[in-house]
This record gives sequence, structure tokens and C-alpha cells, in this order.
Amino acid sequence: MDLTNYAVSDFVADESFQAFVADADSEAGRFWQAWLAAHPAHQADADLAAALVRGLGPGPRLNVPAELKHQELQRLRQTLWAPTPQPWLRGRRRARVLVGSLAAAVLAAVGWWQWPATGPTTEYVAAPHQQRTLTLPDGSVVVLNANAKLTAVTRWTATTPREVWLTGEAYFQVTHRAAPAVQDIAAASAPAKFVVHAGWLDIAVLGTQFTVNNQPTSTKVVLNSGKVAVDRRAWLGSENLLMQPGDLVETSEAAPQLTRRRVQPALYSAWTQGQLQLQQTPLRDLVQLLRDNYNWQVEVADPALLNQTLTGLLPANDPDLLLPALAKTLGVPVVRTGNVVRFGTLAR
Repeated sequence: MDLTNYAVSDFVADESFQAFVADADSEAGRFWQAWLAAHPAHQADADLAAALVRGLGPGPRLNVPAELKHQELQRLRQTLWAPTPQPWLRGRRRARVLVGSLAAAVLAAVGWWQWPATGPTTEYVAAPHQQRTLTLPDGSVVVLNANAKLTAVTRWTATTPREVWLTGEAYFQVTHRAAPAVQDIAAASAPAKFVVHAGWLDIAVLGTQFTVNNQPTSTKVVLNSGKVAVDRRAWLGSENLLMQPGDLVETSEAAPQLTRRRVQPALYSAWTQGQLQLQQTPLRDLVQLLRDNYNWQVEVADPALLNQTLTGLLPANDPDLLLPALAKTLGVPVVRTGNVVRFGTLAR
């Protein structure tokens, strides 16, 4: 088949493309890198296919016996890619390729095709109650919050994609590597982009500052400056949007579709400095921060309190200090009981 007619599903079902995703320095890897460089219009489809082959993002590995793994892979390959003596009709071929794509996704999901698949990786972990600042090989700076983990391909070059995988919370200051005239993230070449894989989200930028908080049941992205392209991967397609500064975009198990709302981004990156620097900040913004960052249920006795503004410094990383400071500043009791925080006296 003419490679210029390839769709995403064709890339996924092509064994040489799978080998390229597994090892960019292999013979197949060198071929596909040269081909994509000569056919940049296919880069977006190839990137999406590579993400599917890698397993639709990080996930727990299943302990599959090696012999069973080998047998199942052989059987699957024989079923999907065995030569056939009769010509394929268009509808039949599409069905065959779709089966191949879904099989690739299933194999990836159970950990048989692992991520990241472009060579050795390095893992960076922040200890409990501590932050860790990293400078990546391209000059980008990442601040990991407590217990966060960042995985990156060890070898970075000017011609390979910049990709990292995040669990937990991190603040990114990404070095711009695209030509000054390139402003469209989707149209940029793969090496020019910086991509954070967090849960079911792929977060692509050219160079900017943003926060990602990837927890087991939800993932949030807050943009400080520039633009961010967010893609939510799903089994039968994807959803995407382009963020503007001040946007918070979220997906969760309860509500998978991407939602967007406006926030003060400085509040969401304040943990990197240890202090909330408030300047006529309405309490409603702080209440939303408590809900977003701690997953607390926040109740306010007097709705008028939400419009009260605060100016000054408050501790950002310790809720046991933040809540009493808010109580003193507002002049009302602030009580936390388990996952519920109450401002003022509420009738129960």
C-alpha cells in the first residue's frame, strides 16, 4: 500500500511502524523518521498512532507470564497480519485494520507494549513533604510537588520529540524550540513540541508556563502564559481544545469530557513559592482553590463572604496553617471535619 495513503489505523497496524515506536534508532526507526521528515503532512496522524501503540498513556503493568505473552502475541499476529490470497474489498480492509488498531490498544493497555518506547528512561521522584526542581536536557525547568513522579526518555536530541510522563503535580517552564514564525502547536514539527502525558491527557506546548495535577481520579491543567493544546484520549476517538492564559481544563472519572473555566493561575502555582500572594483576591477564588487542590467540600455560611477580598501573604502548602490564617483574616470560624471545610457557623 502507498504510505502516503496511510491513516492513523494504518500506521498502528504496520509492524515496521510499531518497531519504529519501540526503538527510534532501529532500522525501521530511521526509515520512518526520514519518511515523516519528507512527508510532514502525515506527522499528526503518525503522532496519534504512536500514542496508541505506546498504550494510550501510562498504566499499571500486569504480571503476564513470558510464555503466555509470547504465545498470545504470535497468535494475534497470525490472525491479524497473515497474508490472504484474495483481494480485500474496501469495507473488509477497513474492518481488518480496525481490528488491528483495537488489538493494539488492548495489548498496550495490559502492558505488553510499554511506554515510553523510544529508548531508556529516567525517573525523577519528589519525596513526601518536599519539592524537587529539575532542569531537563532541553533547558526546560520542572518543579515536582511532594510525591510527584516524572518519567522522561534519557536521551534527548534536536530531532526527537520531547515527551514526559507525569503522576502527581508539577509546574513546567518549557524552553521554546520552534522557529519564531511557528505559532500553531498543531502545525509544529514533533521535535518542536513539548508533550506531557498525564492520565488520559496529552498536553502539548511550544514553550510556556503551566501546572499539571494528575491524580488517580482526575487531571487538571492550569495555564499561566502562552498556549497549550490538550487532547483527551478515548478508546474510539479523542477530544481536544486550545487553552488560553487563565484557563483551567479538567477531566475526571466522573466527568470524562474536558471542561474549561477561568481561574487565577498564580494561585495554582503558588505552591512552588510556598506562599499565596494575594492582591484584592476574592474569597470565592480561594474557595475554588481548596476544592481543586484538596478535593474538599467547602461550605460558606454567608454568601457575602465570597465577595470579600484579601491582600497579603498566606501559607500555600500546609492546609493546617492556611485555614487558621484565613479564619483570622476573615474574622470568622473556619472548621475542617474530614473532607468538609466550613466557613462561618452553618446550621446543621
